[in-house]
This record gives sequence, structure tokens and C-alpha cells, in this order.
Amino acid sequence: MSVYLETRKDGTKAWFYDFSYKGMRFRKLAGATKSDAIRAQEKARSQVLNDEYQLTNQKKDPRFELFADTYLRNRRNMRSYTRDELSIKHLKAFFKGRTLGSITGNDVRQYINSRLEERSANASINRELACLKHLYTCAFDWEEAKSIQRPKIKLLQEPPGRTRYLSEEEAASLLLHSPEYLQPIILTALYTGMRKSEITSLTWRQIHIDDAINPFIELIKTKNNKSRFVPVNDDMVHLLATLKKGDDDFVFHGKQGLPIRYFKEPWQKALKDAGINDFKFHDLRHSFASHFLMKGGDLLSLKEILGHSSLKMVERYTHLASAHKQRQVNRLNGTFRICQPNASEEYGGSGLSKKAN
Repeated sequence: MSVYLETRKDGTKAWFYDFSYKGMRFRKLAGATKSDAIRAQEKARSQVLNDEYQLTNQKKDPRFELFADTYLRNRRNMRSYTRDELSIKHLKAFFKGRTLGSITGNDVRQYINSRLEERSANASINRELACLKHLYTCAFDWEEAKSIQRPKIKLLQEPPGRTRYLSEEEAASLLLHSPEYLQPIILTALYTGMRKSEITSLTWRQIHIDDAINPFIELIKTKNNKSRFVPVNDDMVHLLATLKKGDDDFVFHGKQGLPIRYFKEPWQKALKDAGINDFKFHDLRHSFASHFLMKGGDLLSLKEILGHSSLKMVERYTHLASAHKQRQVNRLNGTFRICQPNASEEYGGSGLSKKAN
């Protein structure tokens, strides 16, 4: 038997009792003083010996695969469900038969090593580790786990994100080789930096070009579940004005006139016909960001347009902004040469006047 003083997460201190009986552990907050804790412990021990101790005080430690199924069922309507489902598939294969409380930080390291041996990318493994961390959080929040330790989970280093983007010539070639119904979708990605899912789910109710001084697109269902407003330029306004409205409220439709969702085959064919290699649809978002900065945009505005939570997410484009700044500074060449002490007469003066001795 033992009682001890512990500092809780909120900074306050309290006494706990902690003892075991027939292989079962009994631990609970017992009071503000040591005397309170001793009395509470004696009472609990008496209840245990007489089979009167409440079961809610006992350890609750579900098997990993059983709680993983519960976790997925409760997240079925979440936007990340497909990614979670894939992560859980890998996690269950490794941790099946274990309880949540039995998994240690070393076990997590072994899981990482096994995924690395399968040549999985660090980014993919990190998505699985993030899912594992959230799974433990939910287990405690939903009171499915109690009196267990969660393992230490440290994410892997990831390489810098892709910055593959189209040149103006490549963009023109891609549009030329794309089917007519796909061209507006590609242009929207190039002009706004919107994600594929944001574009295919776009409705006319989200378009504000007639009743707004500064036209914009209102995005509600975003990756981070935060609404944002995407400004649109004159070319984008003209593009939207030329689109025909269907019987539904969706902006973009396929060749059959139905709301478009998937276009992998025509997209891949357009890339091949245009001679563009190593390019994904998401790279159109990078193309917008790159050209936005190269034409004078700033990182803070780019962050807000793309919907990132921090400037760190747009730091990958910093070199493009720096190149633009250098060109802008170079435009000042010769502007103030007349003010230099040794400026020659060919620049319209003999330099700064010197004070007499």
C-alpha cells in the first residue's frame, strides 16, 4: 500500500492512493492531505477485500483491433475517413492482439521500422502515427480506456514538399490537349490554388461575382474545416460567366452533363499528350502559388488564399519570392546614381556637393 503526492496537469497538487490486490491495480485521487489519502486508501482496501469496490475504479484496457473498429465507426462521416481507414489497416496488422495499455514507445519504433522496411514514405508513416495518437486521445475522451499509459509517439522528419509547377508554356499545352469539360477545372486550379475536392464540390451558391465589389469564392468544406474566401481575378470571372448552369447547383460537370468527381484517365491522357512528366493535379495548386509570388504576391496573402494555418506551409516558395524581389530591386539601377559622391556628368550631374573646409 502507498499514498503519494502528485502534481496534476493544471499545476495543482493532490494525494493519491495506489495499491494492488490479486493482480489488479487500484489507484485514485484521495484528498488534499496525506491523512485524507490514508483514510481513503483504508476504505478502498476494505471495499476490495469485501468485493464492494466499484468496477469503475479498475483499469480499462481494450484490445487494439476492437477499439480501432470503434474508432473508425465513430469517424465514418469525417473528411479524413478514407485516410484513417488506410492507416488503421496498417496499424491493426501490426498491433493485433495487443491492448492499448501494453503498447510502448519501443513498440511504436518497431512499427516505424517495419513500415520503413516496406519502403513506405516518411510522410505516409507520419499520417499513420498521427492517426495512432488521435486514436489514443479518443480512447480516453470516450472513456474506453482508463489508468493506462499512452506510448510516446514521435513523427519522422519529412523532406520538403513538392514545388513542381507549370511554366506558362506548359500550362497552355496542357489546356490545349485537355477535353473541353476539363479545361475550366484546370484553369480554376491555376487561377485560385483551390484543391481538387474544393473545385469538384463547388456550387453556384459559393460564387460571388455579381453581388460583390471584389469577386470571390466562398469555401466552406475545406481540409482544415475552416471556411475561407478566395479572391478571383477578371479572367476567372469571365471563365465562370461562360459556364452553362445545369439542373443542379454544381459548377463543373463531365461530358455526360453530371457533376464531375473523377477524371483520372482524361487527366493522365492530357499530361501525356502535352509531354508533361512527373506532374499531379495537386501541383496545379503549386503552380498558382509559384506564379502568384513570381508576379509580385506576398507570402502572407498566399497563406490566406491557400488556407494554410501558418507561414511555414508556404516557406517552400520563398526562393521564388526572393527571385522576384531581386528583379524588383534591380529596377532601381541608376535611379540614385546622381546622388553618389563620384557620379560622372553623364548621369546629369557632378555628384553631391562637398562642404567647404
